[in-house]
Amino acid sequence: MAACCAEKDRDLRQGCASKVGVGFVKNCAYPRLHPLIASIRAAILLALVMGCGSQAFAENKPIRLTDATGRVVELAKIPQRLVVIGTGPFMALHLLYAFPEGRQRLVGVEKKGTTVSDFLPLLDSSFNTKAVLSMNPNVEHIAALKPDLVILKGTTIDRYGESLAKGGIPTLYLALETPEQFSRDVTNVGLVLGNPKRATEILAFYRKRLDRLREGTANLKDADKPRVLLLEYSDRGGRMAVRVPAKSYMQTIQVQTAGGTPVWLEAALGSEGYTVVNFEQIASWNPDKIFVVVWYALDPQKAIQDLKSNPQWSALKAVANGQIYAFPSDIFGWDTPEMRWILGMNWLATRMHPERFGDIDMKAELMAFFSQIFGMDKASIEAVILPKVKMNVR
Repeated sequence: MAACCAEKDRDLRQGCASKVGVGFVKNCAYPRLHPLIASIRAAILLALVMGCGSQAFAENKPIRLTDATGRVVELAKIPQRLVVIGTGPFMALHLLYAFPEGRQRLVGVEKKGTTVSDFLPLLDSSFNTKAVLSMNPNVEHIAALKPDLVILKGTTIDRYGESLAKGGIPTLYLALETPEQFSRDVTNVGLVLGNPKRATEILAFYRKRLDRLREGTANLKDADKPRVLLLEYSDRGGRMAVRVPAKSYMQTIQVQTAGGTPVWLEAALGSEGYTVVNFEQIASWNPDKIFVVVWYALDPQKAIQDLKSNPQWSALKAVANGQIYAFPSDIFGWDTPEMRWILGMNWLATRMHPERFGDIDMKAELMAFFSQIFGMDKASIEAVILPKVKMNVR
């Protein structure tokens, strides 16, 4: 183990980490990388140098890392009992379930919707035996599960983090909102699970696909990038509402990385969340392509047809040219900052630049994703995932 780490450390100090496949180091003969890809490459190298595989944790040594809040987290040993709570628990859960240890060590999760998860029982037959905490659980209920570590999504310490700390229960915050944050979060989860080797494998999967997008859009001029509107659509009580994501959100980054120009950034300037927009704003943008994230309770085909049949919307250039699409989903949407964002990003590239990304086979990408990230076999993917996929709704 010591020799393994020493060798990788030597490669890093020499300025070219060729033995671990990382090309962002100064003086290395590798093209300058997009910051997103460089960040993921850096995380892969970190996992390799710190971990050298799960062997590094055979002696259950203390763990020290910096989480999404910028806070240093110190654990005396690898946690064996994990609880997931807080905002969007499914995002952290899906990352946890990309590791075999995550499935084994999860003991409880907060329930936010009508079910804890429609996806994870497909991966883990024991998932429904995990303890379920009601929405906004009190600290006493969390502590009753005797967790070694509580995982939350966020970039600031909230009331849970403060209260759990007083009770001597450590917390780990994950951000997951951008590819850079994602790479750090994957690395941190690999460390607390004692399996940085698996973190390296996950990040390599994402790096390969980000590399392909970078290479495919490298020489694009601004004039060659379609002007894109990505919006979230809902219809509650017969009233349609549309809103656009913040500049820092994954949905915006997906459009930019796939080679498009988001038309809504000025309207969302300064926003830390979604911004509601009206049709007059949309008409003034008159985008080349429109991608619609449809509220989960709605039928995306009906939503798109409703927009296409609307006289105002049908006059838009994108709608008139047949360039309005529902954003893909399976059991979860491909726009959210959980593991599926890489699928959404690659799909966008095939719709925005088919001449550059015509070789991307999205069914093959689906099969690879659910196999390599979640360990599903081909028969299971075909039986339970593919029937749920909505990828070509327009």
